[in-house]
Amino acid sequence: MAIALVIEFPGVRREQYDNVMKELRLDEGGTERPTGMILHLAGPYESGWQVVDVWETRADFDRFLDRDLGRALKNASIGTPRVREFSVYKALGLPKTVAAGAGGMRS
Repeated sequence: MAIALVIEFPGVRREQYDNVMKELRLDEGGTERPTGMILHLAGPYESGWQVVDVWETRADFDRFLDRDLGRALKNASIGTPRVREFSVYKALGLPKTVAAGAGGMRS
């Protein structure tokens, strides 16, 4: 069963997030997602940066965290995030392309 993770990184800035994504080769030039990753959304919130991920299984996410993400977070001086998890009951596809920045959704 797919799981969703809401991950909050208090005090983290966009530049730190971008550095992590670059190290993981998941920035705009990256071509492959980690095994089991279905969806990744990220953006600012009032006290830092947050991510919403959907993974095929928690084991897939944990493997990615142990192998790659943990090291990249440490290299970017990012501490342990707050994580909330829930089982995905229903998912609908994104009807439009999501643009980076303030533009939001676009056709």
